[in-house]
Amino acid sequence: MKISESFKNLKKQNKTGLIIYITAGCPDIAFTEEFAEKLQDVGVDMIELGVPFSDPIADGPVIQQASQKALENRTNLESILKLCQRLKQRMNIPYLLMSYYNPVYRYGLEKFAADCSVAGVAGLIVPDVPFEESQPLNDHLKKYDIDLILFISSTTSEKRRKKILKFGSGFIYYIAVHGVTGVRDTLPEYIYEDVSSLRRQSKIPIAVGFGISNQKQLYRLKGCADAVIIGSYVMKEIMSGNYAHLLETLNSFNEVLKSD
Repeated sequence: MKISESFKNLKKQNKTGLIIYITAGCPDIAFTEEFAEKLQDVGVDMIELGVPFSDPIADGPVIQQASQKALENRTNLESILKLCQRLKQRMNIPYLLMSYYNPVYRYGLEKFAADCSVAGVAGLIVPDVPFEESQPLNDHLKKYDIDLILFISSTTSEKRRKKILKFGSGFIYYIAVHGVTGVRDTLPEYIYEDVSSLRRQSKIPIAVGFGISNQKQLYRLKGCADAVIIGSYVMKEIMSGNYAHLLETLNSFNEVLKSD
């Protein structure tokens, strides 16, 4: 399924989407495959599969630790694309890759885009490629109708926002907190109005990520965002072995986002 199709369905129902990040290969690739299906079963709208990388710039301690574990398991872009190929037969929701640029560049941009298409990858998130330098990668992805997800934060200038909104596809990833990923009890108060304002300007959906981990945040965000992204909280629970409790919590999170 395409990202745009998922958001179209959410809009018809007037619901807010839930996007879950998991680091592929942590604790192992078989778990990732099984857990992705369980996430679909609890009603998650999209899944973001993290490609482990040795030198992340946007990831906090939890996802860094998860990536290290995945790297120890020899998880790489090739094994993750094979995983995506298997998921293609069983997933009815979009799944995206989150990767730093180095693994993608070394893989080869054309080959990467083609292999993503074969594996059913709907979108790509690359935190260390700024919008101004994204065209070569985006050109390859566009050939296969794969969305390159662009970032906006509260500190993005109005002029730059307009450019990103013009060229963005799939959704805009709004960074809710300054710094790296990680669980926060509260989000800065100003971001709710900023997201609402951005959403009024944007022709594509706005998904908010970084720091989201509780129902209070979700109640506030569902009034202003098209979707929320949760990652560090999920990986913290996975590495603690709290799988059943995590799925119950995510189900309750989804109920909050889908309630009237």
